[in-house]
Amino acid sequence: MNTYWNFSEKERSLMSEQDVTALLDVELMTQGVTKVIAPTLRGIQLIDLPKTTFYEVHGIVFKTATEAQSFLNLKPMRSDYDYYTAGSEYKYPKAIDGRIESVELYKQSDVISIKDVLTKNKVAKEFNEQAQKEYEKTAKAQEKVLGGVWDDWYNCKGRASSLQKILDTKKEYLLLTNGDEDMAKVFLLKIYNEEEIASATAWFAD
Repeated sequence: MNTYWNFSEKERSLMSEQDVTALLDVELMTQGVTKVIAPTLRGIQLIDLPKTTFYEVHGIVFKTATEAQSFLNLKPMRSDYDYYTAGSEYKYPKAIDGRIESVELYKQSDVISIKDVLTKNKVAKEFNEQAQKEYEKTAKAQEKVLGGVWDDWYNCKGRASSLQKILDTKKEYLLLTNGDEDMAKVFLLKIYNEEEIASATAWFAD
């Protein structure tokens, strides 16, 4: 069984995109990563219930802004405590937040009338969220494995191209110097070092 990494760097550089793709399933198998399959999500029934505007003061709701303001005029307070300083045993009255905010709310009777539908939707949403979470986890693992293969392939392609350029430059300089190897190398060394030239020569030796 051949895997992508069984091939030499030069052999990998000669692979086509189709060649690499053909080895990806084997790569996932050898790395113990499940192949990503998009989850089948459960349907959620669309609901269009009417809403009514109410006026809220610190979680308490009123039908009109006037009623809410009248409530605030009473200067209501809630029992409170500073847990981090004195603990919950030492409670004291504290004025509530005085902001009045308009909120859109459903009628309780409307919500109760479609309770079965809402329950099914809730279950479906929770299932979909969990399925999506598992999918993203698997996709991330797959991306890590396959990303390493593709990154290497592009690097091999780039290395082969860079080394080919060195040989192409050498051939050009040989033509310009009428085949004088020593003179061509003098000029070649102005661009590339000995190691780069040796690597290019070895890469294309066979």
